[in-house]
Amino acid sequence: MKKIKILSTRKLNKDLRHLFDDLKFDFYQDDFISIQPLKFNLPEHNGSWIFTSKNAVDAVFSINKNIDKFFNKIYCVGENTKSLLLKKGQKITKMAQNSSILADFISKTAKNEEFIFCRSDIKNEEFSIFFKKKNIKLKELVVYNNIAEPIKYNQVFDAILFYSPSGIKSFMTNNSLNNSYCICIGNTTSKYINQYSDKVLCCKVPTIENVIRKTIKLFNND
Repeated sequence: MKKIKILSTRKLNKDLRHLFDDLKFDFYQDDFISIQPLKFNLPEHNGSWIFTSKNAVDAVFSINKNIDKFFNKIYCVGENTKSLLLKKGQKITKMAQNSSILADFISKTAKNEEFIFCRSDIKNEEFSIFFKKKNIKLKELVVYNNIAEPIKYNQVFDAILFYSPSGIKSFMTNNSLNNSYCICIGNTTSKYINQYSDKVLCCKVPTIENVIRKTIKLFNND
């Protein structure tokens, strides 16, 4: 039986990797993006904070020792981001499954608050524009860089797992999508890849495990 070729554009931990049956899947993985925390001063702020990724949380906490005095209310995206913030001793005001849902929630319930958004060097234009249109005060603080690590593969995959638009850009530097299924962690990633492929699947709940399970389910139905 011919194995199904899968590429993950980030390396998975052992438990997640083992979800793929070696008898059915030929699994490849590489980190197409590396994270570089930046040096910055975390401003004192009596308003609210937004984190949309674990990378932003790691970057902020890696260089600030007296972190408790900075944070008042925290809004975040994703269970993994929330879990990490809780491990850091923080309280979460609201967690949403994606940035669009969070922005909509804020516009309806917290419009008069002032926000600092800790993010990467790659700007989420839709998120920023939404706050501007709604006249909600948002200061954006870049706390880490996404560094592309392009890797070339001389083969065609049945499915490619993507976790961010920057990961897609890095992959496409040296590779083509061909006729591969593109399994995306969330809406922002799937919207980006939609301009290159019509074989895109998106997770309702954005977690790495759900990306894997959606991939396995896809080929179990074949």
